[in-house]
Amino acid sequence: MVTKKMIQEKIADLTEEQLNQVYDMIEQLSSSESTVKKTSLMSELQKISIDAPENFSIQVAISLGRDVSEE
Repeated sequence: MVTKKMIQEKIADLTEEQLNQVYDMIEQLSSSESTVKKTSLMSELQKISIDAPENFSIQVAISLGRDVSEE
């Protein structure tokens, strides 16, 4: 709320032309925020697709020298 009061104080000293410019900027900010929505992490993760063989993790483990025997 402090920022809002500081803005109101500054607006009181502006000319009509400057007020119009400020209004245009506010409109631009308002419209850009409504059109650009941040996607959630989960929705981004859902887009990931892995195309690999079923035993891919086993192949990687073997190539790294890890024991993959099932005991």
